[in-house]
Amino acid sequence: MSSGTILIVDDSENIRSVLQMNFEHLGYTVLAASDGEEALRVMEREEPDVVVLDVMMPRQNGFQVCRKMKSNPRLASIPVVFLTAKGQREDRYWGKDCGADEYLTKPFSTAELERVIERLLDRDDRSMTLGQFEAELAQRRQRREPFLVLTVAFDAKALTVFRQKYGEFRFHDALEGIRQTVELIVREETGESLVWMAGDNVVKAILPGERERAAALKDRIVLQSDLLLKSFYDEQDAGRGYVVARQGPEADEIHVPLLRMEAHLAEDASTGL
Repeated sequence: MSSGTILIVDDSENIRSVLQMNFEHLGYTVLAASDGEEALRVMEREEPDVVVLDVMMPRQNGFQVCRKMKSNPRLASIPVVFLTAKGQREDRYWGKDCGADEYLTKPFSTAELERVIERLLDRDDRSMTLGQFEAELAQRRQRREPFLVLTVAFDAKALTVFRQKYGEFRFHDALEGIRQTVELIVREETGESLVWMAGDNVVKAILPGERERAAALKDRIVLQSDLLLKSFYDEQDAGRGYVVARQGPEADEIHVPLLRMEAHLAEDASTGL
């Protein structure tokens, strides 16, 4: 049986009822809201573990709700899954732009939605929360311990092309692989696991010690992460070192390099995304 609290936000009573019965049968606690304003009130009161969110709703649409969630420090770390009939590329773009973790379209497979939610909750269980990460930073500042904050992120253009070609599931497998790589290296070198998955494509880690040691850790993390990312491409793309893409149906093809990690160290980095 599963555990966790899911908030279903949809103006269709039928969809709310179907999803509620399905996820309660699996062992989840299920909350429901019929529009954006009600959803925000429920989130403030209950702080669910994941939100399944429609786009087209009265009073406030799903994109507005998601943006307000992600700008609220108390709610920003809650994963959001859009479940909507709006399936055009620009709709998916706006969904990702406002901070959603997944974007599924109707008609949908309940089995696929179940897998997405299981993965999001499993990821959340294994990562530090924003609050834990900030508390750890504050304690180290108070104790005047030397440390740096490492921020590891994907190159934006390569990320967009990767997601378009290989899909959301492979992208999230790659992201989880990077998180595990960072966590393993930090734990091996420092004896601590101080890693936070900061949104959809960023990982942050606290590296104790002086800059020289932290820089060596950063270089090792980038090297191993880049090797791992290459394994998520098919043999042809990996072999030539780029993906062939087009900006539109009539556009010339362009060669987009493989995903690589962009990393930097900061003496006292903000956790803001």
